[in-house]
Order: sequence, then structure tokens, then C-alpha cells
Amino acid sequence: MSASGELWQGCRRSFAMSPLCPVCGATAARLRYRLPRFSIFTCEACAQIYLSPLPSEAEIREMFRQLYTTGDGSVPELKSYYGFCYDDAPDNPLVQLYERWLDGLERFHRPGTLLDIGCGTGLFLAVARRRGWTPFGIDDCDEATRHARERFGLDVQSGDFAQFAADGQRFDAITMWDIIEHARDPVELAAAVRRCLAPGGVVGLTTPNQRSILDVIAGTLYRVSGGRMTGPLEKFYIDQHFLYFTPATLEQTLNRAGLATVHLAREVTELRRLSLAPPMRLALTGLFRVARWTGLENRLFAVAQAA
Repeated sequence: MSASGELWQGCRRSFAMSPLCPVCGATAARLRYRLPRFSIFTCEACAQIYLSPLPSEAEIREMFRQLYTTGDGSVPELKSYYGFCYDDAPDNPLVQLYERWLDGLERFHRPGTLLDIGCGTGLFLAVARRRGWTPFGIDDCDEATRHARERFGLDVQSGDFAQFAADGQRFDAITMWDIIEHARDPVELAAAVRRCLAPGGVVGLTTPNQRSILDVIAGTLYRVSGGRMTGPLEKFYIDQHFLYFTPATLEQTLNRAGLATVHLAREVTELRRLSLAPPMRLALTGLFRVARWTGLENRLFAVAQAA
């Protein structure tokens, strides 16, 4: 076996000494990738893939403040990503995406009261309001919620969802768009969401799909280079994402919280929101076409109800 192959096999046999699985709490974990700022582990007990060590809560708040205000972050391609959160025009690709997600949600519940966790600038809630929903929101980013109140006139709060959930309010629908991967305790988050559901209520959520063509290609480059080529992986595994779900592990996490998945679909990232050079945009367009053919899309959309 080559030296690079021996290194990779050694990495695969390595077990985590300190990180606990955020889903099941198991201590046995297999090292998947060792990246410059953190490592990615696979739980031996439940197969959840997660990041360690985690940034502090203060570091995460500052990351999102920068993303919403300047677009600066660890992935330059995301510089324009959050800029779309301020424009409610019909041709905004983010508005169009929210319309599709609402189509999926409304298959299981007609418009009623809706809570958006991590509501950001309030754009999703503004779209939902036009469709007849009564919107409420909460987010930890003061700059974003200020925009939601001042620009869209929405009823949103700045703060932590756990404290908000303790008030006992119930909602017909609760949404978490790209939220669960940021959770330090995803089962407790999902359980708190379940407690806030009105009878017959629904939960809508999205998250990156770990079992994607991006991981297949970047992971292959990592392995054949003996762990030296980490750049492609760092476009997908980023420090504000603590958890990386597959369809199976996402359903498992929701089940642990008393939620049953009633719809699960795979999607690809909307490339119009990314800052990409033309050759890269063309390459990703082709790559995502292959992903659709092979079932390796890089995002998940799910709807769940109380089990």
C-alpha cells in the first residue's frame, strides 16, 4: 500500500478522543476528514456526521453579523448569497425558492400561523404573508431582525428560540430554513419545535445533504492526496455548520424528537445567488445536472409532523 493510502487508512481507523455525537451522545467516532480549522467525524453509533471542535457562540454571532452586513466569510463564493435576503421582488431567486418551499408546506397544511426560526431579514415571512399566512419570527442577529421590522413591518424578535419556546405559544407551521445544521443539540431543538406545534401542525426545514456529489468528488481528491488536498472540502464543510445530514440521519434526528417525516426531497443550490467566475458557474451547472441523474443533490427539503 502507498504511503498516502496508509495515511488514509490510519485516518479512517482513528477514533475521537473528546467529541460527543450531538445527536446520540456516543463517544466512539471515526475521523472522516482533518481540515485546517476543524475535523469532521462520523459517529460509530448512529452514523451522524459532525464537526469538532465547535466555534463559540460569540464567534458564530460575529460570523452571521458579517455575512448579513458585508457578505464576508470563509467561503468567498457566498459573498453575494445573503444580499438576496433584502429584496422581495418576484424575480429574486430567493423569493422564487421560498415560493416553492411554501408550495411544499401547503400540501400538508393550509395557511395559518407560522413561526420562522432563524428568520433573518424576514424575507420568507414577507412572502408567506402574501400567501395568507400570519407570520412570526425569531433570530439571534439584531441587524437582520431590525430590517425585518423596519422594512417588512413583521412581528419578529431578537433572541434564542429555546427561551421563546418556553412561553408556550403554538403555531400551525414552524419553519427552519438552513437552521438545524447550526444546532449544538439538534434533538432538543426539534423537540422544542414539536412542543410549539398546534394540533395537526407541520414543520418545514432545509439543510445541506452530506450524501452529495460535492462530498463524493472533494472526498475523493482528499483521499488520493493522502489528506493534503482540503480546499474543495472547505467549500462544503464550513465552521458555522456543526452537523451534516444524510436523508437517513435527518429522519433519525427528527424521530428522536417525536417528529415523523411526511415528505423528503433533494434539491441543488441556486447558483444565481453565488459569486462565481463563468467557468466555475458552467462547471457547477454540469455537476448539478449529474447530481440530479444520480440522486446526489447537495440539499434536502423536508416536511414533518408530530409522530
